[in-house]
Amino acid sequence: MGKYRRPRINFVLDEDIRDDLTVWAKEEGRTMSNLVERIVTAAVQGKRDSHPNQNPLIHKEQAGKGGSSE
Repeated sequence: MGKYRRPRINFVLDEDIRDDLTVWAKEEGRTMSNLVERIVTAAVQGKRDSHPNQNPLIHKEQAGKGGSSE
């Protein structure tokens, strides 16, 4: 069987931000993907921690079914 693959996403950002992330990743010896994953993980955890009695994020079962947190 094939190796488990984590979901992939694509997004668009300003070129100057991309350049900053490229430098940051190189300084830390990381790939861009790993750096962005760490940044997003920290942001999501912070959001969860700031709203401990409610889940401000989309529920997993709603993902891919048109659910939205907005």
